[in-house]
Amino acid sequence: MRKVRPSGWIFPFELEDTMSKMTIVLIKRAAKFSPNNVENDKMILEEVDYGLTSKGFDVKVITEDEVDTVPAAQVYVSMGRSVEALTYLSRRQTESGCVVINSPNGVSLCCRRTAQMRLLEEHGIAVAPHEGAHGYWIKRGDGPTIVEEDVAYAADKDKVIALENAMRQRGVKDIDVRAHVMGDLVKFYGVNGTAFFRYYYPTEDGRTKFNHELVNGMPKHIPFDVSAFKQTVTHAASLLGVDIYGGDAVVQSDGTVFIIDFNDWPSFSRCRGEAAQAIVQLVEQRI
Repeated sequence: MRKVRPSGWIFPFELEDTMSKMTIVLIKRAAKFSPNNVENDKMILEEVDYGLTSKGFDVKVITEDEVDTVPAAQVYVSMGRSVEALTYLSRRQTESGCVVINSPNGVSLCCRRTAQMRLLEEHGIAVAPHEGAHGYWIKRGDGPTIVEEDVAYAADKDKVIALENAMRQRGVKDIDVRAHVMGDLVKFYGVNGTAFFRYYYPTEDGRTKFNHELVNGMPKHIPFDVSAFKQTVTHAASLLGVDIYGGDAVVQSDGTVFIIDFNDWPSFSRCRGEAAQAIVQLVEQRI
């Protein structure tokens, strides 16, 4: 059955028999892992579905709660974040040598912020420091953000302590505290192994998940080395083991860039069509 062309699709072809009928399983992210972003996450996967089907692949779409109920496949392209889904995909990868994008180990690392930031620091990548003079961010460090309270801004150390206690009372076992970095907030998106890389100033278009972006205010468009920034972000993605990624960075007044968040497979809501093409290209390369 032919897939419906998603709105905004810009592939320069319709149907091509460039590949045999290899089965690819696309795995949808559970709604609880997409706070305020369910529809956008759904739309990027639909675009990838259309692109892969147009290339001649046999594409099956499931939710991450269904991973152990479908026939084994040669390729999995997953937005899943649950422990169960990542465990299943890791086992398939190890035992059968199937292709899994993103790597389950990489997704797990991206979901554990404390470990993620530590790894980037150890490899010399500039991330938000632990101490500063402009407030602090308190973020859940033992799993993905699920509710708004998993990320909070504190103006001083007393508020930090209060927010940490509130998180612990909710059962959060690991909390990452970082200083707020002043400067232009930038959202970046990339797909390793392709030419696709984009960055945007989120406060200019008003697209925000929990309004946390507003703390940095409107951007001043401080000049910075975009080429060096792309190299740093690409390196970070390789260290973390994810090919489809996004995140947040801050450009300080002197042009220095700090990574403050790194995520596995964002919604690409600002550049969905281009990102979907790159993801399809990545899948073809990997198989």
